[in-house]
Amino acid sequence: MAGQLWTAVLAAGAGRRLSGVTGGVPKQFWRGAHGHSLLQETVERFLPLTPPSRTVVVIDATHREYMSVDGAAATIGATVIQPQDRGTAAGVLLALMPVLDSGPDAVVVITPSDHGVVDDVRFRRGVLEAVRYTRSHREIVLFGVEPVVAHDDYGWITPGPSRSPTSLRPIVSFVEKPAPEDAARLLAAGAVWNTMVLVARARHIWDLYTDTAPALAAVFDPALRMPPSARDAFFADVYPYLPRIDFSHDVLTPARNLSTYVFPATMGWSDLGTPERLHDWQKRVDSARPSIVSTAA
Repeated sequence: MAGQLWTAVLAAGAGRRLSGVTGGVPKQFWRGAHGHSLLQETVERFLPLTPPSRTVVVIDATHREYMSVDGAAATIGATVIQPQDRGTAAGVLLALMPVLDSGPDAVVVITPSDHGVVDDVRFRRGVLEAVRYTRSHREIVLFGVEPVVAHDDYGWITPGPSRSPTSLRPIVSFVEKPAPEDAARLLAAGAVWNTMVLVARARHIWDLYTDTAPALAAVFDPALRMPPSARDAFFADVYPYLPRIDFSHDVLTPARNLSTYVFPATMGWSDLGTPERLHDWQKRVDSARPSIVSTAA
């Protein structure tokens, strides 16, 4: 089917900021009090939208041992192994390859693997609205969240005026991890937190690299034309020499035709990057999810 929806989960990070809580396990594979890893929670969040056959997870070569015991493995259609860490931009291109193999019109949601969302139903409703938009527009939609405090370790998006009749707004600017005084200014000016979850046609994301990261695109373009069975050997040879490029700063920031869909703060999103945020999110899940399930039913 033209424009089928895929989910690509980026799970190759080291997750060191929570090592004091996780005992050194990368946070996406760490199992909290609820018994599910953050990666498993992420995969299951998208299962009502994309089946395992259209789910891709990118992990690092050092993560094989964690993946083999993670409950998410049963719901993942494809696992792509990154030979080593060469920046997030390369990881995104790896994630896109199985999606583009399925057809040039495929739409993909790209998501980190270590976020918390309390109201999954509200989250999926916003994703579907953005998916409908990207099927008829050559744009990338980034998801923002109404901020409640001026976090200086979050990325921030400044949105423009709303586009009737959709809930999407053009993106005016990005700021990645601003100084505390700048974060306070952004909060006061109406900027929103950047979740780094995005949706677009996979081909549009791939083509963006030609303009913003041409050296990386030049390596990956031949791989896309190879049989999938030949790619592991190819990347084992070339990966150590790839330029280290950050997807947010180097690929998205200079891009044009970006929009944002802004979730309400009540949806309960967090990037779970500190022990305090992880603890607060777990408390919100415990208190809020029974009422959400009851209301959705």
